[in-house]
Amino acid sequence: MKGSNTYAERNSIPNNQGEDIFLEWCHEKGLNVRRLGFDEKNAPVERFFDLPYFIRNLPDFLVSSSEKTTLVNVKGSLNLKEQEYLKLDQIRELFESETCKLYYAFCLPSGIIWANTDKVKDAYRVSENQGVWPDGKVYRRLAL
Repeated sequence: MKGSNTYAERNSIPNNQGEDIFLEWCHEKGLNVRRLGFDEKNAPVERFFDLPYFIRNLPDFLVSSSEKTTLVNVKGSLNLKEQEYLKLDQIRELFESETCKLYYAFCLPSGIIWANTDKVKDAYRVSENQGVWPDGKVYRRLAL
């Protein structure tokens, strides 16, 4: 499965490769993980797109250890939708605090690339590889 596949194509397979990579990494590190966001593969929500944008975009996971708690958005490719890029400041304001940071984990078969929202914004701005999914959503492949 590639990041260029449609939403329906990406959800036609039973697992989420990016999340599987992330959960295995957390397990290897001995971290506590809780799903916060929606699981479109195993627990789809009827009329999901009727929900307000920021409810649909809750961070995927809460990760904790004895030292800190972190929120994580997991991406299975380096693609980022334009609409998410445009809302990154609001996403950070809603979901990050001084003691609980928000990170993006781009979980690829070759490994995990970590980025805070500033790094994601910078990568989006300099990325020139832009595409449009069949549903009309514009995205860029981030230069990370």
